[in-house]
Amino acid sequence: MSARHGLLRYLGLAALAGTLLLGGCALPRMIDSEVQSFPGNPGAVTGVAYRFERLPSQQAYAVGQDRLEALAEPALARVGLVRNDAQARYSVQVDVRLDTFARNPHQPLRDHAGGFGFGVGTSLGDSMFFLSMEPPWYQYTVHLLLRDTTTARIAYETSAVFDGPWSDSDNLLPAILEAALRDYPNPPAGPRKVVVELPPARKER
Repeated sequence: MSARHGLLRYLGLAALAGTLLLGGCALPRMIDSEVQSFPGNPGAVTGVAYRFERLPSQQAYAVGQDRLEALAEPALARVGLVRNDAQARYSVQVDVRLDTFARNPHQPLRDHAGGFGFGVGTSLGDSMFFLSMEPPWYQYTVHLLLRDTTTARIAYETSAVFDGPWSDSDNLLPAILEAALRDYPNPPAGPRKVVVELPPARKER
């Protein structure tokens, strides 16, 4: 199963269960995403309607895609786009990918003589085995493509990548989607860092 389909499947199960993944934080989190956006020709506009469009692979995971699109709607509304399937100026494809790493890729590897991280080692003869106690690291990549429904030309393309130690996708994805659409419809050229403050998740009673 691909990373994208695995996350879509998770989102579907989360929606059906009506629960959030654990891993939240009691304090606000600053979600810093690497964003790159490309306006089309002609460029995109605000104040128009859109509808969601799905690839065949996304249709196979409809429940998860429903959830992802629901998370994307507030970010699209924030930049002046309104969902109206009957009178849509744009079709919107939204995609997400989740990659999991066994360790933080931004930290150097530790050998048996080093002092990085936290772990426990056991030796056998001339060999040293290191068992890492670090939590897994997650990388989220969201991609949005806006296409003019009358000309089929791409009006806007944007992506955002965030990585960190958190797995609570339902909390993280709205912030990453907001970052991806920051500066719409006139983004600066080249990659940029966009920071979105994520309020602490409310605990269920």
